[in-house]
Amino acid sequence: MKKKTGFIFFFIVMIIAFAYVYTQKPHRNISTESVEFIISSDALLNEFLANEVDASSKFLDKTIVVYGTLSEINNIFLAVDDKIYCKFDKVPPEIPLNSFLKIKGRCIGFDVLLEQVKLDQCSILNQ
Repeated sequence: MKKKTGFIFFFIVMIIAFAYVYTQKPHRNISTESVEFIISSDALLNEFLANEVDASSKFLDKTIVVYGTLSEINNIFLAVDDKIYCKFDKVPPEIPLNSFLKIKGRCIGFDVLLEQVKLDQCSILNQ
């Protein structure tokens, strides 16, 4: 009985330790990470439209640079060529529409309904 109680106690402590370590990992700083892919907005969207599973395994959670024309601006996001949704902590206010941009960010997925690739933690490289 003592061994069983000791094992259960040890198991619970291990789960708590694992949960603590997992949730307290430092956040990634995408702006300082090296870039894995440099790709146009058209090419990136076409990869997801052609085969979402392969494109997801290739780009998901990777640091990439996407380039294209600014088509929409909001206080926390930009849209590049109406294909790439780029989320910022704070978007620089003086970017004219139809500007050519290179944006570095982390690919977080593909929105099938809107046919947009989503990036977060973005920064503008050619400002």
